[in-house]
Amino acid sequence: MIPVPSDITVVVATTARLPLIQAASLFSGRVVRFTDNKLAAAFESVQLNHPRLVAIEAPFAQTPQGQAFIERVEKLAVRGSTIQLIVQTNGRWTTTPYSSETAAPAAAAAKPGVDRKGVVASGTGIGAPQAKGANTRRAHRFKVLESLDAVVENRQANLVNISILGAQVVSLPTLRPNDNVKIALPDGGDTLRLSAHVAWSVFEQSRAGTETYYRAGMEFTDAAKEILEDYCRRHCDALPLPSY
Repeated sequence: MIPVPSDITVVVATTARLPLIQAASLFSGRVVRFTDNKLAAAFESVQLNHPRLVAIEAPFAQTPQGQAFIERVEKLAVRGSTIQLIVQTNGRWTTTPYSSETAAPAAAAAKPGVDRKGVVASGTGIGAPQAKGANTRRAHRFKVLESLDAVVENRQANLVNISILGAQVVSLPTLRPNDNVKIALPDGGDTLRLSAHVAWSVFEQSRAGTETYYRAGMEFTDAAKEILEDYCRRHCDALPLPSY
């Protein structure tokens, strides 16, 4: 069945421009924002939430990483969902419908090496960090076989999937991007205690509309690879989830 879009807008932009785009208040409703080094989390949000709009900063959309991200989003074929480019024209931020024909002219509006009103212009300097593979996952994720009640900052959350680098949880209490948190994961009669950084979070509502919660992706900051590998073997499916 073809997914139907929600009222969410997913925005992807470079670290330098994202605060300026946010300040321009271009989008109504619920907006989830990701920097260009969080493409895996951005794509996961598109998969989970079926946004009505995916808005991408035009210069980034012209990079190999931006093009690969757009292609993956297009393959999801969310009915009624659109992709737009975020462009700056005469000092104002606006959006324009995306197509392969419009991407290049829109990106060319910001010349490489030129600083326009404090905005770092696009070019090889922005694309270079992506060479390490920011648009792909750095470690396999594994689906948790049984429901596991984690504790995040002394509040209950449900563990959805996990890797040696991070985890996805569903939490009734609020979790916000950039929060630093303590996580306790049940492990038989023991507890695995970790520190993590909230990379992204999305406010969601059950289909019946009777419950609201936060879905969040976390990056572990102090976890030993061997300990988490053993944890995944004990509690997760043997086959990793698909990588995007």
